[in-house]
Amino acid sequence: MSGGYRRMVAAMADLGFSGTMKAIWNDLFANRSFSQWLYLLVLGSFPIWLELIYEHRIVDWVGMICSLTGIICVIFVSEGRASNYLFGLINSVIYLILALQKGFYGEVLTTLYFTAMQPIGLLVWIYQAQFKKEKQEFVARKLDGKGWTKYLSISVLWWLVFGFIYQSIGANRPYRDSITDATNGVGQILMTAVYREQWIFWAATNVFSIYLWWGESLQIQGKYLIYLINSLVGWYQWSKAAKSA
Repeated sequence: MSGGYRRMVAAMADLGFSGTMKAIWNDLFANRSFSQWLYLLVLGSFPIWLELIYEHRIVDWVGMICSLTGIICVIFVSEGRASNYLFGLINSVIYLILALQKGFYGEVLTTLYFTAMQPIGLLVWIYQAQFKKEKQEFVARKLDGKGWTKYLSISVLWWLVFGFIYQSIGANRPYRDSITDATNGVGQILMTAVYREQWIFWAATNVFSIYLWWGESLQIQGKYLIYLINSLVGWYQWSKAAKSA
């Protein structure tokens, strides 16, 4: 058992159930400014508005819930709140079902990976030292040149390997579909490790995903548009946090 894992288990035991619930409550609601509440409400209302008000709407309640939980998740990530993983888990499960229905098997594999990473990320974020402060603060890290080389290499390898896998099973656009696998995969790794550069990979994912879902689900397209906007906000906020570290 690694030292880091032992520390996380010990921290969980010290908190207990009530302490854990209090920590989750504080993470959800504490230390959020008026502008942050406004940002959350405005962006979070987008899928509801799209479903209820859009003139040529197609009823898509499942897509709306998927979009809403995903938007809340990425906003919480930009704020450095560990509870993002709770909404991320709900979003991943729903998105997995939608991707299966559409036959987007590359998205299915990526979402299975995301689903598995949610509880892992939650534990890491809550019990790492930088998330044990009394105030809801986080310490973002920056990649150096060596780190960039490492993660770009992983991205290219991920893209090529999954592209080859999709090609071998007869996918129409194997290397196009594997792009989002690479950007999503590396983005999740960087997010769990608290690196600000995750937002570059998320932004790339969002652009490609808007194209992927074009004409398939307006709700999912809208979700990725909001994700893209939040990626810019997240980059700004995490850059400030990294400078103050």
